[in-house]
Amino acid sequence: MRIRLSTRLILLIVTLQMLMLFLLVWNSSRLTTDSHIEMYEDMLQSESHLLSKALVPGLVYNDTVVLQDVFSQFAEFDKLIYAEVKERQGRIIARLGAPPADMVADINYKSALVDGVFDIEMPLYFEDQVLGSLRLGYSLSAAKTLIQKTRFQNLLTALLGMAITLSATLLIALYFTRNLRQLEEGAKALSQDQLDYRIVSNSKGEIGELASTFNHLAQHLSETKIALTKEHDALERETRFMQALLDGIDAVVMEARPPGYQFTFVSREAQNLMGYPVSDWLKPDFWANHVSPADKSWLEETISVHTKKGESFTVDFRMTHRQGHDLWVRAINSVELDEEKSPIMRGLILDITEQKTAEDRIVYLAEHDSLTGLINRRRFQKELERATSYSQRYQQQGAVLFIDLDQFKYVNDTYGHQYGDEYLLDVSRRLSQVLRRTDILGRLGGDEFGVVIPKCGFEEAHTVGITLLSALTQENLEHGGKIVPVSASIGIALFPSQSAVPSDLLAKADAAMYTAKRKGRGQVHIFSDDDMELWNMQAKIHWEERIRWALKDKRFELYYQPVVQVRSGLITHYEALLRMRDEDDKMITPSAFIETAERFGLIRQIDQWVVNEAIKIQAKSIKQHKPVSLAINLSGRHFGNVSMLKFIQEAIQTYGADPQSLMFEVTETEAVENLSKAREFIDALREIGCKFALDDFGIGFSSFHYLRNLPVDYIKIDGSFVRNLHVDSDDRLFVKAIVDLARGLKIPCVAEFVENSHIVEVLLELGVELGQGYHISKPKPEFIDGQIVDIL
Repeated sequence: MRIRLSTRLILLIVTLQMLMLFLLVWNSSRLTTDSHIEMYEDMLQSESHLLSKALVPGLVYNDTVVLQDVFSQFAEFDKLIYAEVKERQGRIIARLGAPPADMVADINYKSALVDGVFDIEMPLYFEDQVLGSLRLGYSLSAAKTLIQKTRFQNLLTALLGMAITLSATLLIALYFTRNLRQLEEGAKALSQDQLDYRIVSNSKGEIGELASTFNHLAQHLSETKIALTKEHDALERETRFMQALLDGIDAVVMEARPPGYQFTFVSREAQNLMGYPVSDWLKPDFWANHVSPADKSWLEETISVHTKKGESFTVDFRMTHRQGHDLWVRAINSVELDEEKSPIMRGLILDITEQKTAEDRIVYLAEHDSLTGLINRRRFQKELERATSYSQRYQQQGAVLFIDLDQFKYVNDTYGHQYGDEYLLDVSRRLSQVLRRTDILGRLGGDEFGVVIPKCGFEEAHTVGITLLSALTQENLEHGGKIVPVSASIGIALFPSQSAVPSDLLAKADAAMYTAKRKGRGQVHIFSDDDMELWNMQAKIHWEERIRWALKDKRFELYYQPVVQVRSGLITHYEALLRMRDEDDKMITPSAFIETAERFGLIRQIDQWVVNEAIKIQAKSIKQHKPVSLAINLSGRHFGNVSMLKFIQEAIQTYGADPQSLMFEVTETEAVENLSKAREFIDALREIGCKFALDDFGIGFSSFHYLRNLPVDYIKIDGSFVRNLHVDSDDRLFVKAIVDLARGLKIPCVAEFVENSHIVEVLLELGVELGQGYHISKPKPEFIDGQIVDIL
């Protein structure tokens, strides 16, 4: 059992006082006893001297009667037990009582206590001569009685003093320790979280001040606890919210230190991402052991560069899942310095595997023919460019073959599109079986195929052409019991001897193929200059003169096609489309003359006319209180050109057009040819309020990295992927991938070539916001009266 503080204090004081009183009484008793003994010894000494003086006369005269008489007088004192006088020779002359035979004189009181008799022996003198001796025995009983009485009185006095002292001490201690007990109880109450406990004290001294200080402390602790409780509750709510937020984010929130990613914190999503528990992520070697070896070296260097500069960065790389397959992740990092000035990265890690797969699929679809799986025209041109560069570098010959099926239109019209597709598949299979692994086969369009043959001379190229033609014609196709022959015309151009420019080579191979058809079809022909002249005459007669005439005679016009919200039909803006009115007042589309305009340097004048006219029309619509927004096409030749930028800015200022109602469209190919220049051009016009759209999106776009780095406001999905959207699953997959990626970048999509209601339904299903095409409205020379078009 724990003794209270006040009790311990009282016991301590009482014990000390009792000890001191005991010592005091003991010392007093000792001093009194010693004093009595000393007085008793002095008295006996005096009495024995007096007795010896009284005995001398009787001893001198040898008068025993006198001696006995003296003894008789002293015998009245009860303390004298015996007395004996001897003469010098030792004879006893007088005696009182019976002295012990072995009597030994006592030195002091203590030695006399042995037998209770104080024995004294002393000589008797007369005129300095020894006459005899005197032996006396005094009883100690009287002295003992006196000493005992004295001790008893001292004890009573001590007990009374102790009682008084104890009572006073208890009263004083209880008075003072009462406040201490209150303080002790208060301290216990505080330790038990009873913060409303207060000490009631009327004392105005130190104890009162201490009690007041205690109460202030308790009040402060109570207020602090309330504040801390509120703060704790707020922090708990915030923690729960943040945890719910972190758990709800489909990304890993992380903190890491270089080199690489030495994770110091990851959210719970980390386990869902990689299959490893969070504790594994925090191990020092986790990242090094799970990053793809192919990415580790360059990634460490990238991290090092950015962390040293202290700049934020985003990086894509691969990590190995617990089940063994690779994941593509994107790390979005902000770099800060900790207290020790060491770099620390904080940010997100996202799973972009599906996005990368979609991008790869998009790249594949953008570079391959959806029917045959062969590379398409754009990819074929890239491969041809690579082959021509190689041939020039190593001074080797090569050939490009242009194959056109002779009867395909007849087959397609007679037996239907499904059989036409089977026909094309069989042709691509036959061509693939004959060619070498190093040869490149592609479908250039409809019924046209191309072949690049590296390390091939004139004769070998002709032999390959004959071999391909033989593979196509040696076996007919059968459909519904009918025999369908396969025939083709093949044109060949050699590189680099005839040209090292891919577009020229294809044009020459096309011209050679045209010559082969003129010879009766089913022929192989190698290009000659005569073929080109004939081809040029057939394809582009007088276009230069016609363009110059149209510019001079103001034969160019703008037609307007609305772009609408697919779901509501609300018109958001119009695209300004160029038309040329010919000699017979028929409208000619740009596809017929733009290439010639670029070749003869007339495209600049056309671009300036289109931009000037469109800006003037937009300004006019404002003045007529019927403002419209216009999208204007820019050619690649002048996109990014400083003089064109200045021309646009001056036209806007001159006519008073609204820049926010002007949008400029440029094809993706033209935008990425000079990315930095394109970005500067776009930024300059966006700064004054203009918008930008990326046109013909999806044709050969090899990486969405460019899209992330071009500040465009719209993506226009190329019509070749839209016109068959309701019947072609590959096109649907391609468009869905574009829409998903664009949505992630918060860029709305415009679908071109919306030609029927079935396409509209698919667009709604895929989440395409905007549409444009003949089903909505054909291009017209005037704007639509109203703001909504019925498109369903």
